[in-house]
Amino acid sequence: MFGLGRLISRLIDLFTNLGGIFIIVMMIHITVDVILRYFFHSAVEGTIEIVSNYYMIIIGFLSLCFTEEKNRNISVELVTDMMPKWLQRHLEGFSYLFALVIFGLLAVRTFIEAGKKQAVGAFVTQGTSDIVIWPAYYVIPFGCVLVLIVVAYKFACYVTGSESGLNEKLEDADPAAEYGIP
Repeated sequence: MFGLGRLISRLIDLFTNLGGIFIIVMMIHITVDVILRYFFHSAVEGTIEIVSNYYMIIIGFLSLCFTEEKNRNISVELVTDMMPKWLQRHLEGFSYLFALVIFGLLAVRTFIEAGKKQAVGAFVTQGTSDIVIWPAYYVIPFGCVLVLIVVAYKFACYVTGSESGLNEKLEDADPAAEYGIP
């Protein structure tokens, strides 16, 4: 199980880095648009549409699995911190099962929606151009499936009592620390 966890962590690192690349591309795109608007009274057509219909969706949904791996989802432990450790552990196991159901339903439903958007050739019109947006709809179920993989693995570790092998600490995600850079 431990080796599988390491493999899943590598997969998560790949998609997290891809999300990071899209952040850089988005920043460059927006910066070029602002410079063109300010200095040349021109613009990159469709910037807002591309940012909101591609970059933000890709960045948001590719990073969900990173958030799940590192246990960085928003949680309130006001009551659970006062419970016995064994009960906390079983509540965590139940939360994995609950997340499997929710993300499974989200993956199926958003995949169906992406198919519908593809069938009609969904696009947005910006100025005189039509920007095709249906491909971005497939990123949402893909991101949900990545979360499903992480949660299913965590649930399997909970059930079997195996050591996870996931890079669950946030420090594990710091590439600077990996190379000894302070």
